[in-house]
Amino acid sequence: MSKTTTTPTSRASLCALGEYLRRHCFFAPLREQVTIPQKTVKYCPIDKILDGLLGILCGAKTISQSNGTIRLDPAVQRAFGRTGCAEQSTIARTLQASTAETVDQLSRVSWYYLKRYGQTPHHRFAEHLLWVDVDVTPLPIGAQAEGSERTWMGRNRSKTGRKTLRITASDYREILHETLLRGKASAVPALKAALGDLETRLGWTRERRQRLVLRLDGGFGTTEVLNWLLSRGYQVVAKISHSGRVRTLRQAVGPWQPTSSPGRDIAAVLQPHRFCRATRQWVIRTPKDKGGYHYAVLVTTLTDLNPVALADAYDGRAMIEATFCQDKQALGLVTRRQRRWEAQQVVLLLARLAHHLLLWGKQWLSRVPTTRRRLQGYGLVRLLRDVWAVPGVIRWRRGWMVSVRFSPLHPLATPLQASFSALFRGRVRVGYLR
Repeated sequence: MSKTTTTPTSRASLCALGEYLRRHCFFAPLREQVTIPQKTVKYCPIDKILDGLLGILCGAKTISQSNGTIRLDPAVQRAFGRTGCAEQSTIARTLQASTAETVDQLSRVSWYYLKRYGQTPHHRFAEHLLWVDVDVTPLPIGAQAEGSERTWMGRNRSKTGRKTLRITASDYREILHETLLRGKASAVPALKAALGDLETRLGWTRERRQRLVLRLDGGFGTTEVLNWLLSRGYQVVAKISHSGRVRTLRQAVGPWQPTSSPGRDIAAVLQPHRFCRATRQWVIRTPKDKGGYHYAVLVTTLTDLNPVALADAYDGRAMIEATFCQDKQALGLVTRRQRRWEAQQVVLLLARLAHHLLLWGKQWLSRVPTTRRRLQGYGLVRLLRDVWAVPGVIRWRRGWMVSVRFSPLHPLATPLQASFSALFRGRVRVGYLR
């Protein structure tokens, strides 16, 4: 008779997710295609990279916090196919040993996961538009780090750092592209290169680009950038924030109309700036706290949008800002600072994979209608704190999970029991503690 072992854990739901991924060989491409030039003492380099990923999924905000999360939970290690966990300093040294080739390999694996499990590559362009958001966020770090420069860092106390350009599909909250930039580097060349890469990998032909809407903030609202995007067939909803251009365009406007945001008004530009394609341009004014208005111009190729719908469509950019905030709060995107350039790129790729795993895990659980209604509106912070932290007991036989029992006192135990029962289809018994 085979030996059966039982392990209590504070993250039984995360263990169930790990077992589901392991049974589908989810991490096989990561183990087979990513190499790091570092000798193996106790754990091979890719296992230590996987430990870093598991630390993120366990709620660690820094590499050092892995010692207090994943390293103390053998059930999570076992569920994800690990026999132990490397010490945090060992994980950090492995990240520092990453090379440009490692980054390329991990990027290719990330693309494989997006195409295999993501929703964006299977978007039905014939039925509805695909809204894609573009934005840049600062990543503060000390002045001695590679690529760190003194520049604008938002509300952060540090004034030196790097920044990252991100492109997301707002309908699915999936990260399509992420580029690490030097502190003072222009994001425009990176945007052009990123869109070219996306067109190749996702098959965005000119016909499909006509069904794709790019939402851009004022940093990309220049004539050069907009003409380049329009010449490639993209639809755009962009903001022009340059004070001189805005002052010129608002000299001749139509009647002001209220928007869905109280106090904010919008008016048509009667003498619009000329681009290489037909556009509609609107001046939008927002009241200031100390009196007066702040003016900006919205440019769009979606000529059938009424002004209120256009303002609401641009406000939809809040989705990418929310993904930045959630990644910083839940995944520690800002606190996971690496001095070496390649190490920071690997950290961004691991955070992107963790971001997608949390989203896809929610999607898999939501196949059960009751769970879908319960998890509606859950972001990354609540997923990490509530959904993937349900305590319970795991039972093992021959290295595989045979049963998982959740604590009945947890409010999410019932919906998770129904969802995991449907996912495992009897291969793993899912129940409650008595």
